[in-house]
Amino acid sequence: MADANDPFGMGNAQAMMGMDPAKMTETFRSMTQKSMEQSKEAYGRMKSAADEATKALETTMENAHQGSLQLSKKAIEAMRANADLGFQHLDALMGAKSFSEVIEMQTSYVRQQAELATSQAKELQSLTQSVAQEMMKPSRDVFEKASQSVGK
Repeated sequence: MADANDPFGMGNAQAMMGMDPAKMTETFRSMTQKSMEQSKEAYGRMKSAADEATKALETTMENAHQGSLQLSKKAIEAMRANADLGFQHLDALMGAKSFSEVIEMQTSYVRQQAELATSQAKELQSLTQSVAQEMMKPSRDVFEKASQSVGK
């Protein structure tokens, strides 16, 4: 005669095979609960990593914007200095009293231009490196933190 709680007679078969249905149910419940906890932990780590990556990207973009402004200002300063030097040179040429004086002024002007261009190039190169390092810092920090957490 069939049991109402076990219409297929599986309880008897499981009992005969040495499996206790109550223990199997508890084991299944325990495995499911552990799996849920692990999934929640993994989701939490993934969400945290995504939040950190988003913050790093936002900071990187802000740093890129600020760096771009700094580079633009430096380029404008360089153009202004070059224009001022050019106008000063033209004013001086207007007052030249001889051709030899013009040649001397022109030679001096070219030397000043070369020195100024070299100085400006060095400043822009240094600023560009600084901006690039500052721009990449948030991403580098997130990567280092992630590397350290993986190593644990």
